[in-house]
Amino acid sequence: MKLTQDELQRLLELVSESDMHTTNCSSIENLFVKLSVEFAKKTIEKDPIVEKKEKPVLKVEQQKFSFKTPTAIASKLLHIKEGDLRALRKCGELKRGYHYETGINPKPSAIFYDLETTCRELHDISWEEFSKPGFDIEANTHRKIKKEFERYRQGAKK
Repeated sequence: MKLTQDELQRLLELVSESDMHTTNCSSIENLFVKLSVEFAKKTIEKDPIVEKKEKPVLKVEQQKFSFKTPTAIASKLLHIKEGDLRALRKCGELKRGYHYETGINPKPSAIFYDLETTCRELHDISWEEFSKPGFDIEANTHRKIKKEFERYRQGAKK
């Protein structure tokens, strides 16, 4: 039997108001304890504080990186030179643990990239859109440069 929170609260009130001296006290006390426990469970489930604590955990689980693409393949897929990727890592534009990860034994010097985050950093679009057939890289580059100049002009006017 499933009860709503209001129905459960009403039952709890009825049991607490009943005359315990005229009936079997142990069975009513057991019922009262069970109803109290059920009411507490229902109250905790609907508590907004409990719901807020669960949401950040879900966000962390959704954000999973796949550092599977080695440098040579990533540079070809992203249309950038390996040296440029190295330079972006050294100057801090690409961050370890977010854009790339270094390898472990037997090749600790190997570097693996997450294509989604790296593509967003380099080209300002998602990997899914970038990898579609017929995507115009030059047009995207011109759009990105134009956007940067506009941002610079707005900052220079101040």
